[in-house]
Amino acid sequence: MTRRFALLLLAAAKAKPASLFDGSSFRNFRTPSGLTGPEVSWRIEDGVLATIPDARRQCDLWTAAEYDNFDLRFEWKVAPGGNSGIKYLIQAKATDKLHDAQGEFLHETSLGFEFQLVDDQSTAGSDQPAHVSGALYNYLPPTERAAKPAGEWNTGRLKVLGEDVEHWLNGKRVLAYSFSSPALKAALAAKRINSARMLERLEHRKTAIAFQHHESQACFRSIDIQVLSAPVRN
Repeated sequence: MTRRFALLLLAAAKAKPASLFDGSSFRNFRTPSGLTGPEVSWRIEDGVLATIPDARRQCDLWTAAEYDNFDLRFEWKVAPGGNSGIKYLIQAKATDKLHDAQGEFLHETSLGFEFQLVDDQSTAGSDQPAHVSGALYNYLPPTERAAKPAGEWNTGRLKVLGEDVEHWLNGKRVLAYSFSSPALKAALAAKRINSARMLERLEHRKTAIAFQHHESQACFRSIDIQVLSAPVRN
């Protein structure tokens, strides 16, 4: 066994999953701007993090810590018609003024890579393949539809290690890609006109992880993260 391999095994043994959500507080979370606390947009009930769909300031929920190489595992569900996602390798944040039946509200959103979580039977989840649950939203579709119907709990897993990313749903790896993959570069080029609001720079960097508030009911629980050692470059 080489010394480098031994060190990698030791690092892997030391890295254990840590709970991000204790079931009762926002201790490990913040909002993108930090101007308000998460409670203006999210509530905690029975050990579940849930969006407040009609909040007048609808903020994505950011982790307080930042991550680059990690293995995130979580449970999630959306209400019928619901739409959410996990955003990672965040490039920017923005506050938009939007309107609904009650008038104007503010939306603090995260701009970056998105692991799509949606009611696949809704218009938002069925209008194109790259909008289905498990997709890299707007760019790469999942290999299969693995999400359960709206209202039912799902398991999710997001793994980022160097340039390689994996999306998992209910025990199935539904998407694996690399920042250098031709498929991703082609998808980016095809949607270049809108890329300023999405992802554009294929840079592996340390950022918060965001749970998206998308003006609808989304719930999360059992959120654990394992920090991974950076891959060794030859």
